[in-house]
Amino acid sequence: MKPAEFLTDTHALLGDRARLAIMATLVASKEPIDFTTLLDSVNLTKGNLSAHAKKLEDAKLIRVKKEFVDRKPRTTYVCTDRGRNEIDNYLSKVEELLRHTKLKC
Repeated sequence: MKPAEFLTDTHALLGDRARLAIMATLVASKEPIDFTTLLDSVNLTKGNLSAHAKKLEDAKLIRVKKEFVDRKPRTTYVCTDRGRNEIDNYLSKVEELLRHTKLKC
């Protein structure tokens, strides 16, 4: 089996470094993460974070909540159950790939 074939059953959006970083940060948190905290965690520009988050939201991998707190806008992000399942699947496939690669060496 070719290495690329191991990852064919993973969600296509998780192949991007920025989106994978966003998902990893959200999966690790039990609480919603606000925009600024997530921005600092993944080291992206505001525009890039917004664009990547929109794609993840459209795929229902994350949920975005926009509200006003003390008259200031606040956006928070949380990983959905579907997102957690997709990350679990991705990690399983990467582990399988590493085991396969190690056996070939």
